[in-house]
Amino acid sequence: MRRYETMIVVPPNVSESDLDNLIKGYEEELKNRHGASEAVVQKWGKRNLAYPIQKFTEGYYVLCDYHSEKEDIIQSFEGRLRVSETILRFLTIRRDEEMKSEARMKEKLLKRGKSSSKEDSGDYDGFGEEDAEMD
Repeated sequence: MRRYETMIVVPPNVSESDLDNLIKGYEEELKNRHGASEAVVQKWGKRNLAYPIQKFTEGYYVLCDYHSEKEDIIQSFEGRLRVSETILRFLTIRRDEEMKSEARMKEKLLKRGKSSSKEDSGDYDGFGEEDAEMD
């Protein structure tokens, strides 16, 4: 099963009630029409954009997190987003590939015997033990 995330940016002139209806609609659409399981749509709120999009400097961010076995779910969902006039931008990524690479990195670290080192604790500053001895 593949895991996807779609980030959607909605213009700031959309009312809160319209935004809530939009979120509910996308969640229902992912579950019913596209057959996604565990579809969760979260409203991140209004944020400043990195650059103006259609003369807007702010926008509402909406995150859709979903699982699907269908290969054409992205094309059909993004097709619906493209024709919607209430969407400024959207981006979809496949999260299961990232999770696989993270698992491989953890496995490599465990093989090296560094599971209890600074690398796993989050305090890793990029230097190995050999470099620390040089100081």
